[in-house]
Amino acid sequence: MNLTTMLDLVGALLLIVAVALAVAAWSVPAALGAAGAALLLLSWTVDKTKKGRGRT
Repeated sequence: MNLTTMLDLVGALLLIVAVALAVAAWSVPAALGAAGAALLLLSWTVDKTKKGRGRT
């Protein structure tokens, strides 16, 4: 894993935290759900790109 990939991952996680904090102003359970869904989406996206490149 190179530096660019790590920075992309950190940036994506910071965006997820920002979304969760924005939703937390409305509802904490909704914020936890939004963060969980965003993490699942990020995980699915990363796995899909790895499989597309021939890495399993």
